[in-house]
Amino acid sequence: MINLLPYETKKQTSAARMNVILLRYIFILFISAAFLAISIAVIYLFIRDENGTSTSVANGQTSNSSVQKQADTLRTDLATAKSILDDQVAYSNVITGIAAALPAGTILDSLSLSEGSFGTTTNLKILSRTADNETKIKENFKNSTLFSNYKLLSSTPNNDNSSGYPYTINISITINKGVAQ
Repeated sequence: MINLLPYETKKQTSAARMNVILLRYIFILFISAAFLAISIAVIYLFIRDENGTSTSVANGQTSNSSVQKQADTLRTDLATAKSILDDQVAYSNVITGIAAALPAGTILDSLSLSEGSFGTTTNLKILSRTADNETKIKENFKNSTLFSNYKLLSSTPNNDNSSGYPYTINISITINKGVAQ
């Protein structure tokens, strides 16, 4: 195909196409500039709001004082809980200590513990299958660090043999205060 357009018209048509492309680029540039301006404005507002909040907190100490009050309340509650736990008596330690001191073939007939039982004399009634267990009981309680002041009160045959433990051994011991902690 032969181009029969005059040279001046071709030049004007090419310039018109270039102008359309330039207008598109200018339009895209203005949209991008507007987007950046809006973004900067929004970020500025967020920063100003945060700065105002931090300044009011620093000046008024409003939220800091409420947090401080909560921390003080928690601190006093923890101190109260610690004092309660320090005064707590663990009877299970005493019971397992007595059970560990009893030899095979013996059972504890009765046991009554209270806070006053620690550091004072406590009487135990032990039922045994043989009379020889008295020496083992004495040896185990004397070797234990949980108990002191072992004293044999009585060792008698039991009249009621229906339980399978024909001997009754009554002892007196002092439960050391450190056992219950």
